[in-house]
Amino acid sequence: AARDAASVLHPYTNGLANEADGSLIMVRGEGVHVTDEDGRQYIEGMAGLWCTSLGFGQERLAEAAAAQIRKLSFYHGFNQKGHDVQIELAERLLAMAPVPMSKVFFANSGSEANDTAIKLIWYRNNALGRPEKKKIIGRIKGYHGVTIAAASVTGTPINHQAFDLPIAGFLHTDCPHYYRAAEDGESEEDYATRCADNLDALIEREGPETVAAFFAEPVMGAGGILIPPATYFDKIQAVRRKHDVLMVADEVICGFGRTGNMWGSETYGIQPDMVTCAKQLSSGYLPISALMISDKIYDVLKSQ
Repeated sequence: AARDAASVLHPYTNGLANEADGSLIMVRGEGVHVTDEDGRQYIEGMAGLWCTSLGFGQERLAEAAAAQIRKLSFYHGFNQKGHDVQIELAERLLAMAPVPMSKVFFANSGSEANDTAIKLIWYRNNALGRPEKKKIIGRIKGYHGVTIAAASVTGTPINHQAFDLPIAGFLHTDCPHYYRAAEDGESEEDYATRCADNLDALIEREGPETVAAFFAEPVMGAGGILIPPATYFDKIQAVRRKHDVLMVADEVICGFGRTGNMWGSETYGIQPDMVTCAKQLSSGYLPISALMISDKIYDVLKSQ
């Protein structure tokens, strides 16, 4: 298994340990199981990296991919061009969106979708003549990806240390972890109020005219599967509306049924201006992500 140590750079992996011990090499997947090169079978409890919601080895997906590759293997959407399956998928996503959305932008990963959301937020405020309204607020323990902007809004030290992150203009507010952070005798509702008050104070300190957007996963995935306390999102959204701060729902993990509804935003009453999704969008069979934007965003972009 050590044969890959000289050729593959593994993320979230100690290089010296990998050189010494090698990696666990998977060669087959079927349903919920994966099999390594020595024939040992495992239950893939995390669905890869939260991706493979339909299981491994689905023939109908393989057949659909093969048929499309034979028909039209690739085309782009630049310069008023497009293709039929792009339109079909966009229409299906808009039809199932948690709140009314206007347009879909496709990318290749959750990180890229979140980076694109940040770029469009900045672009929109430039177009509105508000070049100072650019700061992005994430949450401690929040996870939004590993590209430069996405890792900056991510709120975990391992994604910042040694990478000179976060870059300027990225802020972090409380992790809504009631079990760990609540004070003695503090109810979930009171803790949610404290989180919202702290967000309000942060925006006031920075200046509302400088704060552009708030990013949140409905359920914090990589941070520890953290469920928001009761009334949390109602109170957070009241603060962001007060200061004209956009809401971006990162549904990369929560989307497509993981919280009992199609979107975590539906489960927790979130009304986002933008929604990012990936992973289960293709069950991990192909790299794809999507950013859905509301009319509030698109109406500014289209005239530029």
